[in-house]
Amino acid sequence: MAPLHCLAHFPPGSRVRVEAICDCPKARGRLFAMGITPGTVVEVTACCGGPVCLRARGACLSIGHGLAQKVMGRLAEDCVQAA
Repeated sequence: MAPLHCLAHFPPGSRVRVEAICDCPKARGRLFAMGITPGTVVEVTACCGGPVCLRARGACLSIGHGLAQKVMGRLAEDCVQAA
């Protein structure tokens, strides 16, 4: 199983399954409103130390680096290649 990391850790082109979101009600509510919920697969389209650009549920989103650090996920199973 792929290791768990924050969204800000993954390089562009990664497909990540969201596993957990921080317990902060404000951050959690904002992410849920954007459709970023546990179980959702998002694609990281850009991550260069600043905002993290994502494609989730057919929409393109940008979230701040700090907010991206509050979303934990791992590479989606369909993208992990056997070694």
